[in-house]
Amino acid sequence: MARILLSAYACEPGRGSEPGVGWSWATELARIGHEVTVITRADNRLAIEHATQRATQNLTFIYYDLPRWVQRRRRYPGGKSLYYVLWQWFAVRHLRQLFPTLPFDVVHHVTYVSARYPSFMGSLGIPFLLGPVSGGEGVPPRLRSGFSAGQRCRERLRDLSNFLVPFDPLMRRTFRQADRILVTRDTLALVPRRWRHKCEIQLAIGLSGPYLFDAKCIPQRGVHTPRLLYVGRLLEWKGLAIALRAVSRIKHSYPGLRFLIVGEGPARSQLAKLSSQLGLSDIVQWASWLTQEELEKHYRAADLLLFPSMRDSGGMVVLEALAHGVPVLCTDLGGPGLIVNETCGCAVATTGQNQEQLASKFADALREILDTPDLLDSLATWARARARLFNFQTLARLVHPAPATNSRAREI
Repeated sequence: MARILLSAYACEPGRGSEPGVGWSWATELARIGHEVTVITRADNRLAIEHATQRATQNLTFIYYDLPRWVQRRRRYPGGKSLYYVLWQWFAVRHLRQLFPTLPFDVVHHVTYVSARYPSFMGSLGIPFLLGPVSGGEGVPPRLRSGFSAGQRCRERLRDLSNFLVPFDPLMRRTFRQADRILVTRDTLALVPRRWRHKCEIQLAIGLSGPYLFDAKCIPQRGVHTPRLLYVGRLLEWKGLAIALRAVSRIKHSYPGLRFLIVGEGPARSQLAKLSSQLGLSDIVQWASWLTQEELEKHYRAADLLLFPSMRDSGGMVVLEALAHGVPVLCTDLGGPGLIVNETCGCAVATTGQNQEQLASKFADALREILDTPDLLDSLATWARARARLFNFQTLARLVHPAPATNSRAREI
């Protein structure tokens, strides 16, 4: 059993993205027998304490935040990033005050884990593990031609920011102090060469919760028209415009075809307008964010998840869909491109493609799958097997191997 200190600025049960990652690391490491102490924001306390009332793991939570007058500065441009860096710096000082002699074997920084956000936990003087670090993913230049001027500008700024990462003194300090660095495939290039020997390629996400593997998750398919699903934020780089164009190319071949889009985001009105222009008003249905229970009903009814994101480092909805027996059609970029293979879906090649060409390839893949019922059934069967390979507990054991031990739960 190891005594692990987790630095999880974002850590909250029942949430996706970074808060969900922080919570999964905490609970899975404790579940396999480690003694886990988590330092996180005080704003996460209510949700955590509600969840840990039912917990049986070795979990201790330390809640820390900067004064309210500093927190209010987060609303200004750049304020959230600045606050995060300040929180990191003063959280280290807070830990030193609480523990003059640190009772931990290792400190593991798990959120935030963008390559543009430093961690100061390496200055505690104990072994320091960083990551998995993501953020090195970028939209291929040819695929940007379909973006608005504003989105193209944001992508160029992201490119510049990533270019500067190896020269950022705070990130160089973080990489230098780390004993191990877990990185996604596309982020490795952002780590200066002198520290790449510390790096291990690792996907930043995994599935938690046994309910995802319950037999009830098998899709309830019968004789019905094809049902397509998208779940995620409505952002230009998520590629939903590509999915809409692909659906418009096949709509006449499948009477009654339905495409449910679940999510919210700044591109909603732009995408709704495109859907109307493509004549998809009778096919596309829009839904705001749903509860997990509501979303599971749609997973069970879906034939395919369309996820044409162009720079996702993870893609939790891809894993969730696979776990529910729903094959996935995605790009070969980022995390989804690593998760999805020919046994559980199709990762469409993007090399040299623009958005119109990629939409055509998505349409071809859709036709092949929908026209071959045996193929669709096979993909659905193997989707759940593929999802099991990305169990978060497996990731936790890989990073912090130790035999499970019986221990009591505690919290502060």
